[in-house]
Amino acid sequence: MNMRHAKKTIKKILTKSLIKRGYSSYFAPHIPKMMMDDFLQNKNMNFQQKMWAYRRGFLSSSARIYELNESNYKEHMPDLEYHKLHPFNGRYGSWIDDKLSMKYVLRPFNDILPKYYFQMEENEILRLMDCPDGLSPTIDGILSLLMKEGNLALKPYSGTRGEGFYRLSYCDGNYFINTKKSSLISVEDLLRTSSGYLVTEYVISHDSIKKIYDVTPNTLRIQMIRNKNQKPKLLGSFIRFGTSNSGTLETPLAGGILAGVDIGSGKIFGPQVFDNDHAQSLYYHPDTNEILEIQLPNWEYMIRKIHEILNYIPQLTYVGFDIVLTNEGFKILEINSLTSIHGIACNYPYFADEYAREYFTSKFQERPEQFQRILKQLQETDV
Repeated sequence: MNMRHAKKTIKKILTKSLIKRGYSSYFAPHIPKMMMDDFLQNKNMNFQQKMWAYRRGFLSSSARIYELNESNYKEHMPDLEYHKLHPFNGRYGSWIDDKLSMKYVLRPFNDILPKYYFQMEENEILRLMDCPDGLSPTIDGILSLLMKEGNLALKPYSGTRGEGFYRLSYCDGNYFINTKKSSLISVEDLLRTSSGYLVTEYVISHDSIKKIYDVTPNTLRIQMIRNKNQKPKLLGSFIRFGTSNSGTLETPLAGGILAGVDIGSGKIFGPQVFDNDHAQSLYYHPDTNEILEIQLPNWEYMIRKIHEILNYIPQLTYVGFDIVLTNEGFKILEINSLTSIHGIACNYPYFADEYAREYFTSKFQERPEQFQRILKQLQETDV
């Protein structure tokens, strides 16, 4: 047996074992790599500290970000238990996990969604609902639209953390891919090889946010949950800003800035950048020197509209909205069924909130034989 075959066999055995322990067939193959990467890449914690985190269900990187200890770890959702809950929204998750399906499902809210122009399939380009009349479903048609709009977004139907995203731009006869000057041939080649992609409006952020940093849209995350027979609740919120280190991405993993948002007022607080899971607090943006802790515009209007959406699709009980605030209001870039919890939990620990604790307790109780430890943790959590 060669080494490659041996690794595949071991991965298959581990995957089957993890499925028996409660992980979905989607997540089970990813858990071993997630654990190994965490163990090898976190140089800021020793072996004993990592084992302490793993025994309690956390990645060691999470334990460092949350500054976990014996007195506060029970307020936080363990990483390994969280991934066992996939899929949160059952079969209804498909309504939002695919960006094209989301556009059709939320048709009554089209004014707060980006415009969808083209769908890129293998050997075929399809016109979508917001494509202007007269544009052909061809690369030339896309280029004509780009010259008119100045910016377009090219993104896969599904995906997270901005993976596979491209910003296409045209200005004064020049083409750009992710703000880098490119030739027309390079843009055509990118479009030609982008099967499984959507061509959509590139959303420009509100002037007050664009002033802080204008290379990225600076996405806001709104995390909502809904207990059975109750109204939805805003669990927590954060906003990300790009930097010269992160390029066209905003995620902390790429060098972006992460800041909490006060869910009552919409004011930004506690901006940080992360280096090897070590947080460095900021007050000014490192590239523009603009103050980061501002009042977000259109906050009350946006929260009201999000509640309207969840009342329209009450089948979804755990959703993360990725939003760009604009001069006209806001646009929802995507909605996620299983979001990364770190950005929210830094400032809004999941089990420190009574409503959230009740929600997750009910989820764990649906499979009590697999969640005895976490149920005990929830029962012992003192709010």
